[in-house]
Amino acid sequence: MTKRSPLQIILILSALAYLGFIIGTSFDIKGERYFTLVDDAMISMRYARNLAQGHGLVWNIGQPPVEGFTNLGWTLYMAFLHLFPFAASKISLAVMLTSLVILLANIYVVHQIAQKLFPDSNHAPVLAALITAFYFPLVFWSLRGMEVGLLTLLIDLAILLAISDHKNIFISVLLALAIIVRIDAAIAAVLIAAYLFAKDKRSAMLPVIAVFGTIFIIFYFQKTYFGELLPITYYQKVTGFSIFDRLRRGLLVLIEFAARDFLALLLFSLAAIFFFKLQRSREALLLLGIFLAQCAYSIYVGGDYAEPETNAANRFITQGMPALIILFSWMTSRILTDLKTAQPQTTFATSKVNPAIPLALMILLLISGEPWFGYSIDNAPLLKADIRRVKLALHIAKNTAPEAVIAVHAAGQIPYYSERTTIDLLGLNDPIVAKSAGHGEFYPGHNKWIYEYSISQLRPDVIADNFAPLAAFMRNNAEYELLNSDIYIRLDSKLINVADMSSKEYR
Repeated sequence: MTKRSPLQIILILSALAYLGFIIGTSFDIKGERYFTLVDDAMISMRYARNLAQGHGLVWNIGQPPVEGFTNLGWTLYMAFLHLFPFAASKISLAVMLTSLVILLANIYVVHQIAQKLFPDSNHAPVLAALITAFYFPLVFWSLRGMEVGLLTLLIDLAILLAISDHKNIFISVLLALAIIVRIDAAIAAVLIAAYLFAKDKRSAMLPVIAVFGTIFIIFYFQKTYFGELLPITYYQKVTGFSIFDRLRRGLLVLIEFAARDFLALLLFSLAAIFFFKLQRSREALLLLGIFLAQCAYSIYVGGDYAEPETNAANRFITQGMPALIILFSWMTSRILTDLKTAQPQTTFATSKVNPAIPLALMILLLISGEPWFGYSIDNAPLLKADIRRVKLALHIAKNTAPEAVIAVHAAGQIPYYSERTTIDLLGLNDPIVAKSAGHGEFYPGHNKWIYEYSISQLRPDVIADNFAPLAAFMRNNAEYELLNSDIYIRLDSKLINVADMSSKEYR
């Protein structure tokens, strides 16, 4: 029987773990097995379905296009999946399985990068691959449907080709694809282009043109198609607050939730870079630069909305973590090799167990032990709310006419599964709300609402979910009634089955 390589074992174990994760997030509704992505990803799925059905990239069918997503390429892939006859209960599974394959491919690429940087080492590739394979935020955000896994793979593959002196045309395609998937991938893409420029100015012109040309094309498309240079989500999340408010929160959540993930690896890597006099190594600086740039970007935008729920680094920092993991593995392997050379007769040197394996497990326990433990106790973060919203969406679809208009604060599952025209009360898909002033302390995506406009003026038939500020606004609103199911209905609407809508059975 052929002995499996460490990489093959890591890939097999990872695939089994990822499948278990996917199956564990499924749920039953009246005898049918459902899969759903995290709420933000389901916003993209709504646009994708509308596009696949021939209505264009629109939030509501028949209304002008708005760009309530920031992941154009990922949304286009979701639209491709909607061309197939998947049931609404199963199409999210197709996205999850895609991400599973992407994660496995990324493990292989990370292994190859580490092997390329330190070809004589048996430690660096195994260490980098194993830590990356089970780094919780990367697994979570990818398998719950976000574009994080694909972006990470494209950037890591571009790094591999760049340090391997492959033809720059392939690197250019990868960098362009990454920017199409999500435009802020330009941060890492520019750094890779700069690395290539430092190696060979003439041959690097193609990647440079690809990066800036793609950015220009996307801006042109957004301005032409949506009427805005930037996505509505940019205005909703970034404007209306001072840069100080954003930087303050971004720094606080980095310290509170992300520092555990990267601080030990970063400090060790920095010390090793100086100890081994690699300050001028382009490869070391590239890996370090990509990670630090993602941290800086996270701070600039004020972090993300879900750090407290995931108890880990957000998705922006997560995309840079494999670069830091590779750098850490490279530096660690240098030290392990020196120890083996210095003390060839020690138990360490003669052990049959690759020391990278126990070390990787120790590092994973340090950086991802707590979120994995939380997952083992309470399943995936955000899942309970996502399941509740799917059930609520199906409840609304059953008890309202197709012409009914609903209003939501969580704009993912409820609009997608209810298939109703939707008013986004927090403005991620409404430019009027998105460009308004923010309320209270800065919290990305949750600070803007104009109920006088969204509710009093637009008059939805159903307000499908609650939110603390809404209760105060609705208290003296005689047009609406709060049902036992915590749903507001407009009293004069003829599009609602009020008796059944009041039922709490959907929960």
